[in-house]
Amino acid sequence: MTSSVKRRRTLNYRMRTIWPWLVIVPFLLFSLFPVYWIILTAFRPQDDIFQSPVALLPTNMTLDNIRTVWFGTSSNEPVVNFLGTSLIIGVCASAIALILGVACAYAIGRFRIGGTFLPTFILSFRYVPAIALIVPFFMLYRSLGLLDSYTGLILIYSLFSVPLIFWLLLGYVEAAPRELEEAAYVDGAGHWKTLYYVALPVLMPGIAIAAVFTFIGIWNEFVLAYQLAGNKVATITVYLPRLRTAIAELYGEIAAASLLAVLPGILFAAVMQRFLVRGLAFGGLK
Repeated sequence: MTSSVKRRRTLNYRMRTIWPWLVIVPFLLFSLFPVYWIILTAFRPQDDIFQSPVALLPTNMTLDNIRTVWFGTSSNEPVVNFLGTSLIIGVCASAIALILGVACAYAIGRFRIGGTFLPTFILSFRYVPAIALIVPFFMLYRSLGLLDSYTGLILIYSLFSVPLIFWLLLGYVEAAPRELEEAAYVDGAGHWKTLYYVALPVLMPGIAIAAVFTFIGIWNEFVLAYQLAGNKVATITVYLPRLRTAIAELYGEIAAASLLAVLPGILFAAVMQRFLVRGLAFGGLK
């Protein structure tokens, strides 16, 4: 009887250990297979991409697709130009949106400006899909001369990012201790000085999370960039559909450019990982 109970307990323990992996492993395979296929396509010759039967393992690997998109061709510009444009727009728009979002979250979270209506009103801007605003923004930008310009894209991305940053940081502001700020007020510091020297270091984990989400969201955005950009200023998401010839889509080059396009977001998230872990831990403790 005792040995039977022990075997049953051992079996139950093994099942509790194994069954999560039975769910996780298929999910990981399903999620990571497209990434694997993009990497495989990026390093394959054009003739091997459409071979039949399909080869799931790498064969005849080459750097031709990477070289083609990196240096450009007679029909397609180098991908570096578009990566630089996306980087400039992403960094500038994220910085502006973070400044406005942090100030807005701190003002409402600490001083209850606008009561309960203003936070909901700010979030409502996220309910409107970007494509619904394309026509009025296009007409406005055309009249102001902001089409196909860095200024135009930075302004609109900053505008669309502020509500997300505000809602990501509002909970951190409300959960942060007030004692340090009250001590700063007693010492004669004003609101801005207290925000900069006292509140910001406490909110830095939440700001890091907001920065990562904002930058990656701007980096991956397509609809606004496609309609409001042009030949002078175009992001990496606008560049990818241009990789074609008169008779065919350049799938190898598209995969190579896509592979290069995801690297900045991964590197940025890796750099901010220390703050992300602290921010997620702090958010869980709230």
